[in-house]
Amino acid sequence: MNQGFISQLIGFLTTPFGIIGVALGMLLVFRASNSRPASWLVFSICCFAASLNKFRDQWIPEPPALLPPLQQIREYGRPLAIVFLVLLVLLSLQAQGTWRREIRPPAMKYLMYVQFVIFAKTLIYGSLEFSVISALTFGGIIYMLLRGPGRWLENDDNFRLAIRSLAIAGLIFIFANTYQYIINPFPVTFHHGRFQGTTGNSQHAAVFLAATIPCFMFMVQSFARLNYLKFLWIGVLAIAMYFLLLTGSRTGLLMGAISILLFYRNNGGAWLKVILFIAISATVLMPFLGGETVTSSLGISSSVSERFTSTNNTRAEVWGYMLNDFSNNIVFGAPLYGERMGYGENSWLAAGGNLGLVGFIPMTLMGWESLKMIWQLNQLGNRNRYYFFQSSAVMAGLGSLLIGSIFEPFLLGNITFSLMAFLTYLVMGGYLLEVDRVRTYYARVEAEQMEQSGVYQ
Repeated sequence: MNQGFISQLIGFLTTPFGIIGVALGMLLVFRASNSRPASWLVFSICCFAASLNKFRDQWIPEPPALLPPLQQIREYGRPLAIVFLVLLVLLSLQAQGTWRREIRPPAMKYLMYVQFVIFAKTLIYGSLEFSVISALTFGGIIYMLLRGPGRWLENDDNFRLAIRSLAIAGLIFIFANTYQYIINPFPVTFHHGRFQGTTGNSQHAAVFLAATIPCFMFMVQSFARLNYLKFLWIGVLAIAMYFLLLTGSRTGLLMGAISILLFYRNNGGAWLKVILFIAISATVLMPFLGGETVTSSLGISSSVSERFTSTNNTRAEVWGYMLNDFSNNIVFGAPLYGERMGYGENSWLAAGGNLGLVGFIPMTLMGWESLKMIWQLNQLGNRNRYYFFQSSAVMAGLGSLLIGSIFEPFLLGNITFSLMAFLTYLVMGGYLLEVDRVRTYYARVEAEQMEQSGVYQ
């Protein structure tokens, strides 16, 4: 598998598409070296490329072809993501110094510990090649985020660019899949009528959409007056919610709801919250209210709408196996028999079952630090109204992804959009908290100086 990936990467680089892509990427990096918005655009493209994948199982060895050029882009999704990751690393090497001293959030540090345990166990008991490739890839992502976006985040303008970069990654996804869906929806909905888009399956598509919804909402709120850009992001948000419903993912719907509630937790933007809540509720209740005709007219198949009303617990058996692995192998996790680890549908139980306490403890600490960041951002947003929507966007992103990680193992992934989005939200949250600490410190120093000058007078 690893040799296949390497040969695929080499094959991609030697194709006309690969050569043109690398050349355009280098030109973009050259431009980005003198333009911060262009730097964030390279990051957006890398995030979108990390989401590209094919649906395959024992009955479907090859999914239906997409329209050109989407088919060619999806075919080389993973090599394309690696290429842009390398370009971002090169771009990060040009980053100047920054006033910031706490670029790496504590939650990221603990997740790095978890990944180190995964690499070590894979290296000892599994595939040497896969372990090395995974370590280089994850290490490249961490280095790029801390050396690049972590240093770029030195003022509020760059924070808005960071939010916009994730939103643009979602915009690319929405545009590409809308283009395919309008002309021929079958290749992106062929599996039980559920939308998987250009990702590997409907769950991945749902997590992608839910993770970008906070950024779409921030972009809508960033324009005080109605203009074409505000309408653009409202339209993108509406299409994202529609595609999210088409995935038939209860996890994705829950993540989207958590995003909305956290973003508008203090009744801000109540009109949008009400509209989105009504849309979700109507979709869920349609089958009970005899609305099959309405849902079908919206392109939502009965099999998709029925998933939202189903009470079947499709994960209980898998969770039971992982709990059993954890209880029987409490320290180091279950033995590894293949070349790599396989994860069930829960990031936390997967860490415990595969890694034991050696991996589960830092995983738990990572979750605790993430929750602590959400709490601190909530306090910041309530205390400083200027940072309300900034902190709300990060809270919504982190909160929805943490909820989603209970039902999907994406926190243990490597180069995936969901993992990159989670790490990016952590870096953005770290910036907001550090700015708040610095401003609080200088305000206190200034107050002490004024008090002392008054005493001496």
